[in-house]
Amino acid sequence: MDLLEYQAKALFREIGIPVLPSQCIDHPTEIKSLQIPYPVVLKSQVPTGGRSKAGGIRFVENTIDAIAAARAIFNLSILGKYPQVLLAESRYDADQEFYLAVILDYSLGRPVLLGSSQGGICVEVLIEHLQKVVVEENFSPYYARRLAVLMGLQGHLIESVSGIVQKMYQLFVQKDLDLVEINPLGISATGEVMALDGKITVNDNALGRHPELATLVSTIDSNLKPQLPKTQLTDTEGNIGILCNSSCLAATTLDLLYQKQGEPASCLIVEEDGIGDLLFRKA
Repeated sequence: MDLLEYQAKALFREIGIPVLPSQCIDHPTEIKSLQIPYPVVLKSQVPTGGRSKAGGIRFVENTIDAIAAARAIFNLSILGKYPQVLLAESRYDADQEFYLAVILDYSLGRPVLLGSSQGGICVEVLIEHLQKVVVEENFSPYYARRLAVLMGLQGHLIESVSGIVQKMYQLFVQKDLDLVEINPLGISATGEVMALDGKITVNDNALGRHPELATLVSTIDSNLKPQLPKTQLTDTEGNIGILCNSSCLAATTLDLLYQKQGEPASCLIVEEDGIGDLLFRKA
């Protein structure tokens, strides 16, 4: 189960990873009592990716625009999920953006440190630039520094970024997590580091040892408003069914199918939670 961004950042704050001043918004009218100075960014809190592309992240300069943006985001479905909470944060101008992650590699049975000097983009795009360090034995600062060097960092950035990685690993171990990710880690012109977005994946089998995480997970389950799969009927004579786990893959598959003069009858996108979004089907 993926935690919401504001929940992940609360854990970051506890472990000592820098995060921006923020405030949770339960209703657009709460924007009027916002304690964060403008400009701010409003973020949809749903446990899924693609928020920015879907319009779930918006920058605003004043209260009037913020209220309008909040209303739009609350009514915006992202992969079948509506937010019950928005996260309002101070706007941050990063000079550089990095990608960092600590993940449990089940095939190796070991934690793995991941990093890239090109953050702020989806993982699929930055894979070719991704550096990896397998934690073979007991963790030490050497592993974090090794990752920073492989990322091509120099000088004070090696120390500051490796320090963040060490805290991420500490959180990873303390909470028995499957993933701790920062994307992006913003670097200011003065060298300040800031976790601008974060993702934490909880190991469901470890919830019994961490009741505080179980509470967070139950909050997500109870707060999200499910949306029935949308269907769009078309009159087609195709006879080929397509099953994909992302809209991008579905679009690519359809393009290839049409190039080969194939005729699709239906295309079903299945999300991680098993909810399908039927793009179209034979009427």
